[in-house]
Amino acid sequence: MKKKSISRKILEEFLDFLRVMNPENFAELGPYGQIRYKKFPRTTYYRKIYKFEKQNLLIRKSTAAGNTFIISEKAKKLRRKPSNKVNRTDGLSSLIIFDVPQKKNNARHTLRRFLIRNGYTQIRESCFLSPFKVSLDIVSLIKELGLEKNVSVFSAKSDYIF
Repeated sequence: MKKKSISRKILEEFLDFLRVMNPENFAELGPYGQIRYKKFPRTTYYRKIYKFEKQNLLIRKSTAAGNTFIISEKAKKLRRKPSNKVNRTDGLSSLIIFDVPQKKNNARHTLRRFLIRNGYTQIRESCFLSPFKVSLDIVSLIKELGLEKNVSVFSAKSDYIF
């Protein structure tokens, strides 16, 4: 039986968690009591830690001060994974417009963060423009989040520049 890959949603949450906890490159997370700036409540911190530990993104190491969590090699590779940005040669831009219902709020935020990280410029709340081709990563994320009916992808060209 094939081992399930990490869902993109969990990976996005993990990268956001690392960015919030410490924006610099670091190798480990300490016990909650040793965290200098508490950006999460204790229960949220440990709930996220254990979720990422189950996905093999963090490794638990017992120390005298308590458990320390080290970022795994798998997580480091995923963190450094380059995005596939291919410039369009036809003079057009990629325009992604979406209208996601309120009950899929997390999916909407995940899509928005992913588009911004991949070089898309936010024009409006749910309208993004980019000079790059739409990558398979974006298409697979839309399918994984179940937003096929809510997202429209266009090729656009500006006729006037003021």
